[in-house]
This record gives sequence, C-alpha cells and structure tokens, in this order.
Amino acid sequence: MSDTDYTDQAVLTELAGGKAIPVNGTAVFQFDYDKRNEKMLRLYVQGKQRQWDMDDRLDWSHETDPDDPLGIPDDFISIAGSALWDRLPDTERRVVRRHTSGWLYSQFLHSEQFALIGVGKICQAVSDLDSKMYAATQLMDEARHVEGFNRFISTKIGLRYGLSGSLNAMFEHAMREPRWDFGVLAAHILVENMGLATFGVHRERLKDPLARAFSAYVARDEARHVAFGRLLLRQYYPQLTEAELREREDFVVEGCWALRDRYVDDDIWERLGYGEEAVAAARRSPAKREFRRLVFMRIVPGLKEIGLFGPRVQAALQQMGVLGFSEVDEAALRALDDQAAVDAMAAHELVDREQDIKRMIELGRTSAAS
Repeated sequence: MSDTDYTDQAVLTELAGGKAIPVNGTAVFQFDYDKRNEKMLRLYVQGKQRQWDMDDRLDWSHETDPDDPLGIPDDFISIAGSALWDRLPDTERRVVRRHTSGWLYSQFLHSEQFALIGVGKICQAVSDLDSKMYAATQLMDEARHVEGFNRFISTKIGLRYGLSGSLNAMFEHAMREPRWDFGVLAAHILVENMGLATFGVHRERLKDPLARAFSAYVARDEARHVAFGRLLLRQYYPQLTEAELREREDFVVEGCWALRDRYVDDDIWERLGYGEEAVAAARRSPAKREFRRLVFMRIVPGLKEIGLFGPRVQAALQQMGVLGFSEVDEAALRALDDQAAVDAMAAHELVDREQDIKRMIELGRTSAAS
C-alpha cells in the first residue's frame, strides 16, 4: 500500500506534472425538483442542443502552413509595424508568426482548463438545479475546447508556452477563494469575454480554414457561457452587502488592469532572444490597442449588467480609458455574434457536404470500373 500523502501540495504538483491549487468551497445539494428557473432552463436547452463533436465538424486532415499555422494577418502580431519588424527578413517573420500562434493558443488552452475546473466548482456550489444542469453542459464545452486547442498545438503548431503571469494570478485567486462567484467573475465576465472578442475576430480574419472554422464553433459556445455568468450574478449580487460587493469590485478592477496592461507576450521575445526592443514595441503596438478595445467592449457592459458598476469601478474604467464602452448595445452585439457564428458554421458544413458528395461519386466510379 502506497504511503503517498495526497494532501501535500508538492506531491500533488509532481503527480499532476503542473500546478496544484487548493480549491475551496461548499457543495450544495438541491432537493426541490419542482422549483424551476425558466431563463436558466432555456439556456440549458440551448447547451444541450448545441453540442458538437470536433471529429465530425472539423477537417483535421487539413495541412496547415507550418510557418503560419493559423494564417495570422500581420496586424495581429504585436511587433508588426515597428522598426524591428521592418528589419526582420522573411525567414524570421515566419518564425515570429509560428511563435505568435503557439503563444496565443497556449493561453487559450490554459484558460479553457481553468474554465473546466472553475465550472466544476460552480456546478457544485450554485443553489438551483437548473444552473447546475446548465453548468454540466458547459463542462462538456470546456472539455471540448481543451481537446481542440491541445490538438491544434500538438499537430499543427508544435510550440507550447506557459500561462501568462497576469492570467495565472487571476486564476489562483479565483480557485483559492471559497466563494463561488469569484470564479464566475474571472471565467465568465473577464476571460470568456476576452475569448468571445478574440474568436469573433479570428472567425472572420484568420486565413487558415481549419483555424477559422474552429474559432466559429468556439465563439458560439463562449456566447452561451458569458450569458450564463451574467444570469447567475445578476440574480445573486442584489443579495450581497455593500462590503461584499466592494470585494468583488476590487477583484474585477484588478482583473481589468491585468488584461489591459499585463496580458503581454513577452515570453515570445525572450524565447527568440529579441530583447527589450521587441518588448517595448509589443507594449505600444496597434494590435494590443485593438485587442483592448474589443475585449472591453464586452467586459464593461457586462459589469454594468451584473451590478458591479459603482463609482469606484467607473473611476477605474475611466482611468483605463474604457468607460465609454458602457453605452455599447451589447445585446445587439451578441445577436450579431451568434448569427455570424451560425453563418460561418453553415458555410463550413456546406463545404463538408460537397466534399462528401464528391467522395461518394468517386467511390461509385471506382466500384463501377472494378
């Protein structure tokens, strides 16, 4: 019988091959099966109906460009347009494109694993059964996303990066926090909105068809996840005291600063040996400014909707230069997102059906000839 101490964090970290964080919280059982939350129930129905299998929906036999596996436009690269970028020969630019793809998809892979763990915590802690049931559908979504990003990195990109320090700090705080809603704030209000904004752009602008199709499917899932987080917190936060709300405000303000200023790709430039010139160019790049605009266009209306929009939060957002996004019609934006994702998936599925028909015709010809 092994005498391994499975409560020792160093032992757990070694066994996991990564990082072990204590996950605090309470499991809540619900025995009132007749009390229903109609809005959450509708979201659960959507979660059931919109499941998909990436083996069926995505063509993993597609050969990506090994130097540019996502088909990234140059204006997605944080040093593009700088004097350093202008000096780089084409061979080096191809290396940068591949490393940018690896860093970006690595951040999403780590974030999806956080969401997978975090939603499990939400599932056990929320009090109503319909929320638990929806969270179970999101668990499957997150598992699928982890599978997809890992598969893309392993088979198409071939480069991995560690988790960004800013995201790591946010995830650790949320996991150690016994109150379940901090995980919702981190995952659904901050990180999922970051993903929704990014995947929406990727769906439209990545040049590789596999990456573009994958982004369309993931973006549609993320839209449901964001809606779930908002619905949960909009119901829960009116019950909290002013002091309790202030703690949540502090958390989201710190998270917003992290996404605005500290979510950076310095690891790429350190690995490539480009030094401080690259770091400085990346920090002031138009790509980063556009990323911040798209992300906060989602986050700020979300904070307003869930009731974390007091004077302290507004002052911080004003200092960040993003308070104006509170006037965005985010419901209309979400509707456009969903329709764009549906259109992108329909177009992709039409191509698949045409290819299937061609394969069947060819198979018929071969059979007839034999």
